[in-house]
Amino acid sequence: MDRVTNKRGLKLSSLVHPITGRVCLYPPSFEQSDFNSALQYKAESTDVFVCSFPKSGTTWLQNIVWLITRFGEPIPGKVRNSMPMLEFDGAEQTEQFDNAKFPRIVKTHFPVEFVPQNTATRYLYIARNPKDVVVSYYFHTKGFEESYGLPSDFTVHDLVQSFLEGHIEFNDYFKHVSDWFNKRDEENVLFLLYENLIKDARNSILKIARFIGQKYEKALLESNGQLLDKILEKSSFKVMKNQDKWFVTKRRGDIPFIRKGGIGDWKNHVSSDDAVLIDQVLLEKGREIFHLWDDYPEIKC
Repeated sequence: MDRVTNKRGLKLSSLVHPITGRVCLYPPSFEQSDFNSALQYKAESTDVFVCSFPKSGTTWLQNIVWLITRFGEPIPGKVRNSMPMLEFDGAEQTEQFDNAKFPRIVKTHFPVEFVPQNTATRYLYIARNPKDVVVSYYFHTKGFEESYGLPSDFTVHDLVQSFLEGHIEFNDYFKHVSDWFNKRDEENVLFLLYENLIKDARNSILKIARFIGQKYEKALLESNGQLLDKILEKSSFKVMKNQDKWFVTKRRGDIPFIRKGGIGDWKNHVSSDDAVLIDQVLLEKGREIFHLWDDYPEIKC
């Protein structure tokens, strides 16, 4: 099997788990050795994992978790210099991130089966509705079009077809979210909705802090919530969209990395036929998560 696959113009690396034989789809520049290295990482008891399917609010959640665990101090420089991305950095580099004073925050888009498990580790998973994920991922690939080798006529419709087939980074969206949703009752897993975080950031941040550790929630509530207000401001889209710390790879200047951060932008880009098809596949392949977004009419067709 060729390592690099190409469907409808979207190039991805098909990397194979050395024991189970399960395939994990990576961006096209990555090699089997990258996957093998990531699989060697052993989650530590003080680690905090920020997990998601791509383009589901991962960077936003990373920033929030950093601000909570660093008591409002912002990320210094590029985010990848402060928080490893397991599947890209691998075990050896991830282990080099200091965790003596603060917990190591590890970002991953891995499906749950590839994420190192430890009953003492904290795992936060953020899920976003599939139609907005498709749109955000489309602009993500267009922003890094050289990396993905996209043709100039690559469309949202092309991406929808790949998305529904599971030919997208880190595999099938519907299984990815469903598998993490099924772990939501485990004590060391916090399952979050991107849309809930937008709707009520204040209470969502308090919930996240409480999950990571009571001392963090206590700190947010002291001094009339001054630290909480600081974190709300520093994690706002207004602030984050004007910072260039969120990516390191060469990117088109006309497509911002943090683009909108809203709910329902799919209506501006996804055809009605494709939107109906996404909902149909969500019902078929992700029945247990189908009703997660019932409180958000802007997501419905």
